[in-house]
Amino acid sequence: MRKFLSRALKVAGVAFIILVLAYSAVAVVLYSSMGRFPLKDTPPPPRRINNLVWPTVGFPAVTRPGYSVVVEFDPGNGVQDAGRENPAGWKASMKASRAGLSSLTYRLKALKAWLAFSERWPRGTRHGSPRKVWRVEFQVPPETVPELYDLTVEAVKGEGWTPDTQPHSVSVTDKANNDFRFVTLADIHVHRRDISWLFQEQTDKGISRDGTPVYFEEAIEQVNLIRPDFVILLGDFVRAQHSPGDYQLEFEEFFKTMLRFEVPVFTVPGNHDLYVNEVNGAKVWEETFGPLRYSFDMANCHFTAVNTSDWPFQDRIVMEKFGLFVYPRKWQGQVSRASNERDPETFKGQLAWIRDDLEAHAESRLRVVLMHHDPYTPDGEGRAWENERFAGAFTMGGGGKGRRALLELFSRCRVDSVFSGHLHCDDVGRERWSAGGGETVFANQTCVYFDEGGVQEKYPGYRLVEIEGAAVTSFAYLDREHSIPLYDGSVLDGETNVDRLSLPAISAEYAEPEADREAAGAAWTVRSYLAQPMELRGLVTGVDSPDGGFVARGGEIYRVVPIPGTGRSLVYLSARLGAGVPGRSASDTGKPFEREVSVRPAEAEVEAAARALTP
Repeated sequence: MRKFLSRALKVAGVAFIILVLAYSAVAVVLYSSMGRFPLKDTPPPPRRINNLVWPTVGFPAVTRPGYSVVVEFDPGNGVQDAGRENPAGWKASMKASRAGLSSLTYRLKALKAWLAFSERWPRGTRHGSPRKVWRVEFQVPPETVPELYDLTVEAVKGEGWTPDTQPHSVSVTDKANNDFRFVTLADIHVHRRDISWLFQEQTDKGISRDGTPVYFEEAIEQVNLIRPDFVILLGDFVRAQHSPGDYQLEFEEFFKTMLRFEVPVFTVPGNHDLYVNEVNGAKVWEETFGPLRYSFDMANCHFTAVNTSDWPFQDRIVMEKFGLFVYPRKWQGQVSRASNERDPETFKGQLAWIRDDLEAHAESRLRVVLMHHDPYTPDGEGRAWENERFAGAFTMGGGGKGRRALLELFSRCRVDSVFSGHLHCDDVGRERWSAGGGETVFANQTCVYFDEGGVQEKYPGYRLVEIEGAAVTSFAYLDREHSIPLYDGSVLDGETNVDRLSLPAISAEYAEPEADREAAGAAWTVRSYLAQPMELRGLVTGVDSPDGGFVARGGEIYRVVPIPGTGRSLVYLSARLGAGVPGRSASDTGKPFEREVSVRPAEAEVEAAARALTP
């Protein structure tokens, strides 16, 4: 018996030593830089921000007819050319982004130009101080039609001009109050097909054979039907986490599809967007969308966009381990930096910028923060900042700093709402302000794509945020938590088989007029499977311009725009839809609220009425 116990102890000791050595070996591989994707001189996606550095496609300007917009222009070498201080040395024009209005253009008058630090790119960013840019004030013509525009700015250069264009970069609106609507979308994750494997499942649902992200196109179609005042994309536009070179392919598909939006889009970076996969995602971001952090105002409401993937370059490099795991060192949240996260006076870097931005807008009637990683959810724990555990033995991905500092700032500076993604789920938390008088609402939201597929306790969706009198009056579907589903059959509190989702929650089927009856106008069959009323303002069509105007049925005409040189007009209609009856599951089709909406020339309506009265 003694010999048996002695031998058993020896075997156990040897097994323990082997286990420790094996664990150590695996830990060395997992935590080291082994398996990094190669850093090649691979051509990155095309640089889309060159000389015109604001406004941009991902950080647009919003203005009104007759008002001015101050653009920022960085011509590179010779930036301090004194000759450019003369407004005559600058030109600008706007062209409507909407395909049906491409012939609608305006010339903008240059009022003044001066060399200064950027007010749109914070210090330390690509075009921020200590670098200076040209700031040029242009006046928008009073007759400008409220729409989304591509902006072209030209700077005199010797005997010629240096032109640059930013698509979808200026939104002209006729709104002047604190009532508006915006949509938030998170975790779009444009990706290639056939990338699913054992430890990183990924469905091909919604990706066509040629790689088109059809699910993203479908989401944009529904957003365009709603036609909010603007859209906010809360990060993770690509996946970039399977093979070397994924980033470039996925990013190009995303950017091409993003241009389908017919309203201005503000972009916020996620961890996947800043990964280093042959190319540096942070650099691509600044060359495409704009600064990684920024702020803007809508009427008397202030928005602060934060980069919560504030990790060093080495921590963002994608690696492959054992041919099974693909990840960077860090993918959870971090915002730097502070020596004492409960004392804003010690904040530096991005945290100091956030502090100064919020304090400078203390008198704004509403303060909203936009970010990818939620520092609060769930219940103050900040799961988006924590390490994740693998195989019950290894922790990685998180441990970032700045979470407590953000909560401190939001409480002290009376931030009203924080919108975020990353966790792929709906969750809403609330924390009272330290001085009382209100609370910060943390609204995390579900993803746009179908994730790993199969049965999930989530569904693809979006938030429609309504602001009335500079106060958030609604941001959830039916209750105080959930996102609006993109598809009928989505289950709010339960499991949804996302593989079976296919029927858009809202849609408008356009009825093409017969060739010899264009004067009859246009019509849609509009449907909603949502269990709440919806207002759609994106019913837009081109019809022949009559002498007596137009008449609408089932909706209201709120704008008519003559299309230059065509004898036709673009007619904008809104329609209010009642609540439908959604399907109880992805296998159960609901009963939609359905309405016919049409627009016809007024004289055609009169003639039709006369025929109806004729015996």
